[in-house]
Amino acid sequence: MPLNAAPPSDLFWYVVHTKPRQEALAVENLRRQEFEVYLPMFKTFKVPRRGRVKKPGDVMTGVEPMFPRYLFLRPARATQSLSTVRSTLGVSRLVMFGAQPATIRQALLDDIRTAEALRDQADISEVSPYQPGMTVRLQNPAFASVQALVQAVSVDRVTLLLEILGRPQLLNVDFSQILPV
Repeated sequence: MPLNAAPPSDLFWYVVHTKPRQEALAVENLRRQEFEVYLPMFKTFKVPRRGRVKKPGDVMTGVEPMFPRYLFLRPARATQSLSTVRSTLGVSRLVMFGAQPATIRQALLDDIRTAEALRDQADISEVSPYQPGMTVRLQNPAFASVQALVQAVSVDRVTLLLEILGRPQLLNVDFSQILPV
């Protein structure tokens, strides 16, 4: 199908490849051109930077594109041309398979929206890369060779089980003080 042809139906979305970290810019500019645009976002766990002041109850999550550098669009009307997409600020190109633009079905996009909503409702323990039973290493140079087991994960701390002087001890640490093994 040529780029200036009408979309096959309302059941298809086109795949757009964006410039690095310019997904939001591409979305904004495509919407100005009256395209229907969908950029799936994914709730992620963020480790606070060292020295960053935290308040109790601060949630350390953020959102980022589920598929970095990709978004989905469809024309708002049957006569709308796709040829303007490639020259839109933030867009690298329309994804093509040979001479045909890549499309995905509405049903797949609905599944992606469902996954996005479920992830958005997840609490910190479900999003955290640290899960109970996982082995971690302390970043403190004095404990560099010491490994510990994650016992619990809360909004701002991780409870670790480690052996000190032959005895099991529980230790509450900040996320920034541990690394996965």
